[in-house]
Amino acid sequence: MVAALSVSAQDVKRARPAGWENIVEGGRFMDRFEPSPLIGEPTSACWGGENVKPRDVLNGIEEKDWSYWGGNIVKEGDTYHLFVARWREDSPKGHMQWPWSEVVHAVSNRPDGGFKVMEVLGRGHNPEAFRCKDGSWNVYCIVPGREAARVYHAPTLNGPWEPLKRMGLDLNGFKMIEGESNFSFCSRADGSVLAVCRGGGIWLSPDGIAPFKMIHDRVYPKVKGRFEDPVLWHDRVQYHLIVNDWLGRVAWYLTSPDGLDWQTMPGEAYTPGIAKYRDAEGKVRLNDWYKYERLKVLQDEYGRVIQANFAVIDILKWNDKSNDIHSSKNITIPVNPGRLAKAVAVGEKEVTVTIAAERDFAPAKDLDQTSIILGTQNDVAFGKGVKVKSAKNQPNGDVALTFDLPENRETVMKLFGKETSGRIFFATFRLDGQTLYFIFSLLNAPFWAYFTV
Repeated sequence: MVAALSVSAQDVKRARPAGWENIVEGGRFMDRFEPSPLIGEPTSACWGGENVKPRDVLNGIEEKDWSYWGGNIVKEGDTYHLFVARWREDSPKGHMQWPWSEVVHAVSNRPDGGFKVMEVLGRGHNPEAFRCKDGSWNVYCIVPGREAARVYHAPTLNGPWEPLKRMGLDLNGFKMIEGESNFSFCSRADGSVLAVCRGGGIWLSPDGIAPFKMIHDRVYPKVKGRFEDPVLWHDRVQYHLIVNDWLGRVAWYLTSPDGLDWQTMPGEAYTPGIAKYRDAEGKVRLNDWYKYERLKVLQDEYGRVIQANFAVIDILKWNDKSNDIHSSKNITIPVNPGRLAKAVAVGEKEVTVTIAAERDFAPAKDLDQTSIILGTQNDVAFGKGVKVKSAKNQPNGDVALTFDLPENRETVMKLFGKETSGRIFFATFRLDGQTLYFIFSLLNAPFWAYFTV
């Protein structure tokens, strides 16, 4: 990797790995970002440079008097809860007021915007809410100048919130990597909580309340980068991790079948230029935010990512001054979740994968079967894989696709192609046919000891 200083000396231009120019359309995680639907009428009567106007100010959360940063969205019932940091836009330090930000709780009846602040939890930055085994909630945050890893705790998302307390950490014989800041959390079916810290170490708590024990050292790509803001989640197939090189303004995407053995996927996870919306005439417009940080994801009932939210700013952070036209906010972007591989039957020479019908997807008519290939996640990103051998429509609307077993095989395999609408199609599944729920007994077992049920 080659890095050259930009004229601003506040970001660098990273060369991409050799071969990435051969990634096919849809092969990168960032190809899954889609234009945002309008909540309100796009307007230029708002703060920001011309690069982010006109825009839908109802997307995510923004206010004229406040700068917002970070935060994740949690759905409970019909309500979406956003925990996010903010500080006064007219603060003397401008954007550099962030170490003195406060954490607020905002709600909306829709996932993509219209959030209104309901309460202030207290001081903190880069908050992230996660559920504990007993059903209670933690809001993790950093508090510069004090112990970094701290949490607010409450029995419900609506509080009452206990004051900040230290989050327990057990190094378990490892060395701390880059301090205690910017953790991301993944609540699991057995009530345990997996986490990744800013430095890329993997941690586990049996319930989200007991101390997190470090179970693996740095898992990030072995490339030059200033990494921070990891986000961790899992679906029914595997674990996912995206980490941002904030100086290079490029993020990396990794996957793991077990939460410990991570593989870097080809292509950028995200870069500037992904915030688009479709106007009233159907034309796709770009809001060209300068920086995208603090990615968080909203998942459906199957664990698939359906929406991303980012902290964005329209200019270099250090150039955002008090009482100027610049600021920061939280935005949301729809994400193509892919389709469900409902069942897998593996023979000696063939594999049959059943693609499930969904409310908005009838695979018998919506799937371009001639475009579908099957291969490893890495191979299909470059257009490599085996074609559909046969297809059989099921009475319930599902479609069973049969392929010859590829020579190159891994635990997690991927179907990739197009839907008849032109939308990217993909579905992942495990060749072992299992559904991922949790890693077993890692607090007391060697690192290879895991199982899926």
